[in-house]
Amino acid sequence: MSTYKPSEHDGLKQDGTPDKRVSSEHGFGGSDGPDPHVEGQKGGSVSGTDNYKPSEHGGQKKDGGEDARTRSDHGFGGSDGPDPHVEGQKGGSK
Repeated sequence: MSTYKPSEHDGLKQDGTPDKRVSSEHGFGGSDGPDPHVEGQKGGSVSGTDNYKPSEHGGQKKDGGEDARTRSDHGFGGSDGPDPHVEGQKGGSK
């Protein structure tokens, strides 16, 4: 017994009703919208050009306060704790 393929029968199921999976109206694979490959190549965009980075301003936030994420003692990136590479090689929790 062969497998019936609506795509080979003008998008109609065996009972003659339209198979929505073949239709471009369901939102995937239709030729009436933008080409996903082309849109993906364009890449994302950031609205506005104001992209303040505290790491580029001595750890100061835009409002003048300290950004704790840039300090080495906040829990990541410090050399005083265990080596993440070594700990990762040990594996999961004990």
